[in-house]
Amino acid sequence: MVLKLNKHSTGLCAGILKRIINYYTDGGSHVFCAFIDFLKAFDRVNYWHLFNKLLDDNVSFDVVRLLAFWYSHQNVAVRWHNIISKSFAIHNGTRQCSALLPYLFTRYIRNISLCITNSNIGCNIGGCMVNILAYADDLVLLAPSWRALQLLLDKLHSIANHLDNYDL
Repeated sequence: MVLKLNKHSTGLCAGILKRIINYYTDGGSHVFCAFIDFLKAFDRVNYWHLFNKLLDDNVSFDVVRLLAFWYSHQNVAVRWHNIISKSFAIHNGTRQCSALLPYLFTRYIRNISLCITNSNIGCNIGGCMVNILAYADDLVLLAPSWRALQLLLDKLHSIANHLDNYDL
């Protein structure tokens, strides 16, 4: 099950994580967690794969076309003290500080979340698999044993290495 929440925040994810840990520890069980931060994840997003995924989600063609234009025409310059470099084009990554950033990256990695959730490895609460929490480029994997957590980490590693394969 992938939850879509109207108000996203790191505080919300932290609260859910705390409730899951309390559920297991109150029942006398262990919970093992791995915190993953995709290093420079936003800098490595392949626009064209992202745009295809948005179209697959029936996002308006006009919106995707606008985003494609916006992202394919990015030029930046570096300012250091009072010196400004020549401008240069950026060919991948998502705009930092954009309100769309968490949504776009979450969509980009949705297949990771689905593969982990559908693995049926990890914490189960009332028949609901709760083995991954995500916010922007941060993930938490949850499992009731270290062995199950290692299986989730192995699965994540395998999937992340093939993230740009469109049909993942």
